[in-house]
Amino acid sequence: MKEYLKSKEIKAHSFDVIVVGCGPVGAIIANLLGMEGLNVCIIEKEKNIYDKPRAIVLDWEAMRALQYCNVAHDLEPTIIPHTGTDYLGVDNSLIKLFDPQPPPYSLGWPSTIMFVQPILEKLLRKSLLSKGNVKFLNNTTLENVNQKNKVVKAEIIDQRKNKKSSIYGKFLIGCDGANSIIRSQIKTEMKDHKFDESWIVVDAHLLKNTNLPNKTTQYCWPSRPATYVVGPGKLRRWEIKILPSENRSKFYKEEEVLKVLKNYVDIDALDIWRSATYRHKVVVAKKWRKNQIFLAGDAAHQTPPFLGQGLCTGIRDAYNLSWKLIHNLKYEFNEKILDTYEKERKPHATKVIKHAKEFGLIIGEMDINKAKKRDKKLKAQLLSGKMQTTRQKFIPDLKGGMLINGKENQQSLVGTLFVQPKVRNELGKESLLDDFLPMRFLYVTFKQKTQFWFNDYDHFWKKIGGLRVNIQSQKIENRQYKYILNFQEIDDFFSTWCAKNNISSVIVRPDRYVYGIANNKSDLKNIFKDFNFFLTRK
Repeated sequence: MKEYLKSKEIKAHSFDVIVVGCGPVGAIIANLLGMEGLNVCIIEKEKNIYDKPRAIVLDWEAMRALQYCNVAHDLEPTIIPHTGTDYLGVDNSLIKLFDPQPPPYSLGWPSTIMFVQPILEKLLRKSLLSKGNVKFLNNTTLENVNQKNKVVKAEIIDQRKNKKSSIYGKFLIGCDGANSIIRSQIKTEMKDHKFDESWIVVDAHLLKNTNLPNKTTQYCWPSRPATYVVGPGKLRRWEIKILPSENRSKFYKEEEVLKVLKNYVDIDALDIWRSATYRHKVVVAKKWRKNQIFLAGDAAHQTPPFLGQGLCTGIRDAYNLSWKLIHNLKYEFNEKILDTYEKERKPHATKVIKHAKEFGLIIGEMDINKAKKRDKKLKAQLLSGKMQTTRQKFIPDLKGGMLINGKENQQSLVGTLFVQPKVRNELGKESLLDDFLPMRFLYVTFKQKTQFWFNDYDHFWKKIGGLRVNIQSQKIENRQYKYILNFQEIDDFFSTWCAKNNISSVIVRPDRYVYGIANNKSDLKNIFKDFNFFLTRK
């Protein structure tokens, strides 16, 4: 940046990355970048964390990202596995169900998890504030953004002092929500996927035992569609559709909310934490990047809550973009790697959002005759076994972007998530694999002798920050290579995965997607030819 920024004043206020918005997505990005030593400035208009729940569902991929932020295990005592979801039709009978992928959990965490957002945000904020290379500007608003010569200038206002100033970054990421200022600054439109409904959301704590389902439940009732969610501890949520004939503003009054809520629960058993109205839309930004500026989270896409993937989709953005910025700024990758952010995330997010829309249409049908036909069709699918009932099956694998191509390279596994076994390191400490490893590329083997294939690439691998990892079933006794991280597998996820897929070694991306499979030295050679596309600088 120094070739563009001449004055001392500008140098004192320049960063590798500026993050606008410190909700969960922005906080995760800032933490991930900060963990790798980048200088980050995060701008947040609010003074304090919002103390009410909003998102309530995470998944195992999101938890792996939180491991890298050093908050996952602190969050763990406050989470519960998702109960699964039943869909009840017009006559209150079961027409559809979603259950989380059952244990054993190959990614180290339950596939779907219930959490309390303010708890997560406090942990993320604490982690941020512990990093000397992350500057946190709360109570600060963004007034304007412009970019020139690969430098982004952000004009900001400190609301406490009503003082204007400017900061500079090599990159800027807009994580500033559905009404994103950054999205308007880069002049990108939202593609509307034709879903627009208003719903009431009520969060409450149970004061006493009352008659409620054991599972999360979708009431697919044409009279008033609704959702009941089982949260951690005594936390419960109801999402209730506002009818087309009703005005959203009517439900700003608690007495009106309680009138409809009592159709689903004994309201005397509840301590209401918050109620709010939401407009559920299905929209995706047409462009996620303009030069040095990116969009992530709700600034890039908005989804209805019917698959529990709103925040998870934003966390995938954070995970994907963070490691690519790190490798561009620290490990000599060219900007082609940054082009793969939108190429990978936009179609993936769009597919997840479309699934959520489909389920929303099932739940929200208000024509009684159409609802009866829906029930008949879905019941038949459920009873025949043709219905897909595992929630995680609706989350697609990664396609295109920075992944090895070619059928000869076990194409079916490329773009899938790498397993996360529980392991023991050479000092005898036991934990999940990612707890021992930074967010880097990995070359992983099941037998130390397979590491020999990699010796020709060792210098290159160190240059890009890559690590060599061996995971074996037996106790670690003979270290053939000092520069290899050796682990003993406590469970059998990795060994089973290797045996099932006939794998000798695997290249894993920093976000733990499988980049390529190598069963011989020729496979490795092909993989590294592919790498060169992202490493040749002009």
